[in-house]
Amino acid sequence: MTNEEFSNQIEAIAKKKGTISKFEKNLIATAVYSAPLAKRLLELQGNKKINVFTGKDPLDINLITKDGSRYMYENPLKDIEEQLDSFEKEYSRYGALFLYGLGNGVLLKGILQNQTHKTIVVFEPEIEIIYIVFHFFDFSTQIFKNRLIIFQSDILDMPHYYIMAKMKDVLLSARLFNLYITSNFYDIYKEDMQKVTAGISKAIMQLLREAGNDGVDSLIGVRQTTEHIPDMLESIPLSHIKKQRNKKNKTSIIVSTGPSLNKQLKLLKKAAKHATIISIDASYPILKKHGIKPDYVACIEREPLTAEFFASKPSEFDENIIFVVATLVHSNTVEYLKGRNTAYIFRPLSYEKGFGDFDFGYIGGGQSAAHLAFDLSVQLGHEKIVLIGQDLAYGKGRSTHAKGHVTTTELEEAMPSEYAPAYGGDGEVETMTVWNQFRQFFEVLITLTKKDHKEISVYNCTEGGARIEGAIEMPFKELLEKEVFNETKVQLPLPNKLNDRQKEAKYKKFSKRIKATLKYGESLQKKCEKLFLKLAKQVERGKKLKEKGKAKKINYDKLQKLSFEIGDFKASLDDKRFLSSYYAVLNSFIQHQELEFAAIIAKPSETLEEKREKLFNWVSVQGNWLFNIAGGISVMRENIENCSQKWLR
Repeated sequence: MTNEEFSNQIEAIAKKKGTISKFEKNLIATAVYSAPLAKRLLELQGNKKINVFTGKDPLDINLITKDGSRYMYENPLKDIEEQLDSFEKEYSRYGALFLYGLGNGVLLKGILQNQTHKTIVVFEPEIEIIYIVFHFFDFSTQIFKNRLIIFQSDILDMPHYYIMAKMKDVLLSARLFNLYITSNFYDIYKEDMQKVTAGISKAIMQLLREAGNDGVDSLIGVRQTTEHIPDMLESIPLSHIKKQRNKKNKTSIIVSTGPSLNKQLKLLKKAAKHATIISIDASYPILKKHGIKPDYVACIEREPLTAEFFASKPSEFDENIIFVVATLVHSNTVEYLKGRNTAYIFRPLSYEKGFGDFDFGYIGGGQSAAHLAFDLSVQLGHEKIVLIGQDLAYGKGRSTHAKGHVTTTELEEAMPSEYAPAYGGDGEVETMTVWNQFRQFFEVLITLTKKDHKEISVYNCTEGGARIEGAIEMPFKELLEKEVFNETKVQLPLPNKLNDRQKEAKYKKFSKRIKATLKYGESLQKKCEKLFLKLAKQVERGKKLKEKGKAKKINYDKLQKLSFEIGDFKASLDDKRFLSSYYAVLNSFIQHQELEFAAIIAKPSETLEEKREKLFNWVSVQGNWLFNIAGGISVMRENIENCSQKWLR
């Protein structure tokens, strides 16, 4: 059944019956986030593996396998009452919960009563159990609000886990992650439980790595983006490229520098007349050496080492190539690219998005130049996106790149090894952490792209290295002969740049934004410093009293009031002004700190003494948080001010 057929069937149910049952409400809600699960439920012809037994009480529901070998509960009402009481003592303050097993749905109904649980994810291995529970209880409102997410576990892959882990409350609860098994009935699914646990853990680790351990890299990006505004305004706007070239050519070939690239170069040279060639920065010198002219070169790195790919002087070879470059690149890159056709672009990062300019943004949300090249392919309406040289694994002799690659970083040489599924699906290959992150992000990118652009097909013609799920694996020669050599690439002139009037309007717009950011930052820093001094005074008094054994004399009312003030201040950081400015640098610090705070919040506290101790600890740890927020704002203000002076109007 296609998605369209499924939607029509749901609509037909509503029209025919006039009213919608609990099952149908749950089905429609589920279809919003998981059409495959909703389709499975709709196509299910009743429960054939599991029997349902109900008592006089509407909550007295037991599930037993048809052969009688396993049952969900000894005594449904008593078992769930005891389980719920025990559960809430342990998990009452958890923002995000992960449950393995839907059970009869009664435990879940009870857990949903606690509004502290902002996100509840349930993994159920048996489709029939979801089917049965959806007939008994209406979860549709909670599902629509994204507060409750129910998955059949065998549907899930890495992109699903990644998207799930990216939810705010899930990520903030990362250090509290625990897969709660709702019944002994599920003991036989231990292998599936391990798969689910591994999937969530990998996704959380990926996101934490992306956030980084400090804001230094982000600060470099903010500084260099601000400094390069004039270079951006002198370059070709992304909007002009898209307007002129959208859907003009069907196929794009993204050329990366994995060890396998060498064997593809002869075919690539032939393909250049038929497909758009998008080279990543590191591939550019290799293609130039072999006389293969790309249409675009993508560059995203902020490090000076990347600039060396463009150290050669501009030549006839560079004519009509557009170098699509993130504004946050190093100044050496900008200098080397002078004399070439550039299109500086804003990445979809918080600081860049604050400029609100879609002439020069927003693409390149991934971690590598290849991800930027993929985004560009999608933006230009290519129906076939082909990856070559995208090994993301070591080659023979532990080679890291194709022959002719300019440089290998010390970071790459020191990176610990791990393993990933091999291209072709036969076994595993050795890779490094950063490459594996790139691979997993590609899988997410492909999944999301296919969801929004069903006409796009992604081919991995690397013929080596690691497997990228979601991409069709095919020999490069075979794909070219079947799909590409019958196409003729449309050659187009370079798009126009902005005229003087348009540039001046941009300067004024960006200047206004910079001035507003600096003014807001000054105000926010003062509030933060004032609150820090007030907190430090109360905490210091409390520590001295505790040292003297007089903890009862601590003014807990003042601490509670301070806690509310801190909460209000934190809530103010959800303001669009903060998210589009200082969040860029402070994000990693805030995220890692909030993980620690979540652990304190979740700690059970029953007695008055325990609650007071928890309050004191909570307020105490906020001092370091406030100090660093104020310091981060100060440093960022200084950098923005210095880097914008040359062009500020």
